[in-house]
Amino acid sequence: MDSSALRSTILAICLALGVPAVVYVGLLGAMIAAPSSQTHAIYLHKITLTWFKDLNVPEQFGFAHHQVTPFYIPTSDGEKLHAWHVLPLGAYLSNEDALLAQGPGGGLVEHFQETLNFRLLRENPNARLVLYFHGASGTMASGWRPDSYRSLYAADPANTHILTFDYRGYGLSSGWPSEPGLITDALAVAGWALGTAGIPPERIVIFGQSLGSAVAIALVNELSNTRREPSNKTHFAGLVVTATFSHIVQLTATYRIGGVIPVLSPVAKVPLLFDFFTRRLQSTWDNMQRLGEFIQGAERYHVTLLHAEDDTDIPMEHSVRLFREAVRNSAAPSSEHAAGSTGSLLDGRIEERTEMRGQGGAVTVWPTPKGDIRLELLKYGVHDKIMSFPVTGLAVSRAFRSAVKSI
Repeated sequence: MDSSALRSTILAICLALGVPAVVYVGLLGAMIAAPSSQTHAIYLHKITLTWFKDLNVPEQFGFAHHQVTPFYIPTSDGEKLHAWHVLPLGAYLSNEDALLAQGPGGGLVEHFQETLNFRLLRENPNARLVLYFHGASGTMASGWRPDSYRSLYAADPANTHILTFDYRGYGLSSGWPSEPGLITDALAVAGWALGTAGIPPERIVIFGQSLGSAVAIALVNELSNTRREPSNKTHFAGLVVTATFSHIVQLTATYRIGGVIPVLSPVAKVPLLFDFFTRRLQSTWDNMQRLGEFIQGAERYHVTLLHAEDDTDIPMEHSVRLFREAVRNSAAPSSEHAAGSTGSLLDGRIEERTEMRGQGGAVTVWPTPKGDIRLELLKYGVHDKIMSFPVTGLAVSRAFRSAVKSI
């Protein structure tokens, strides 16, 4: 190879390696200099994934006419959250003529409390409600989410309603996302369910996926916090989270946006540099701490962690760590249990309670005086598909059943 060809080859290699590196370093610098860029990277709220579709036309996403009602829920700080109430299919079938008699219209409803759909939720003494907290990017109608709603009410199509919504800054909701902001949104939605809809907490299950799992954990921890007076504490039927993570800092060490664009994984092998960037993250979503506080402070609970082994976005080890943290913070039902509550002894006792189900994955149930803590690791389901699998509907049904037993 002559010298000019060698120089051209070296130049091409340098450009191929250098340009992406320069762009990546520039993006990291922007995340520090302009905090709003962090928001875009973590929440991906401007990637709607429902382009050219109208979120006020739920029929476009496979629902029957008047099965889903779009409306707004106000927050304590003046934002408006775009929400869907999803009527279970059995309730729809039983009231189909009356629902269709509401007219050919549909779309956004200004006074949801005046609709038959609302009355079927509020006036049914057996009505159950799942508060759904979706993940980063997209809207409440993106990807597998509509299929997930149908899966959640499948086990009880007569009584299990779904309330889903877009956080501030997502979809048609106002505002700009942040960690405190999304927690405020969760409190507003829970307040609407408890107050306006009048559903008692033992008939409500909190469901969260990916980022939504962090919002869900923050919500149940906030409402059962030890700082609250006993009369102000709220204990829901259960908490079900899927594809969750232990902490944003730990997640950024491996996470790639869309499975391609790295966040902090290229610098994670340099501890000082990694620490420099992570200390400047505005959103941390420390699920380890919050779930541990919830387990310690709640008077009762039913917790299920779901994760797929083939999830390439968030490794299942995050859920395993969270499960271990929840167990470590749980009350000991016996002296034998207490003796195995730390270190390798705890790992051994968890392994003893794990049931292997072949291609169905593995299930570990940890009973405590306050309720069960459950970890289900599926072989398949990747990051999003698992939301539409029967395992989610079954987990929600178990949570409702546990609440009935505790009454």
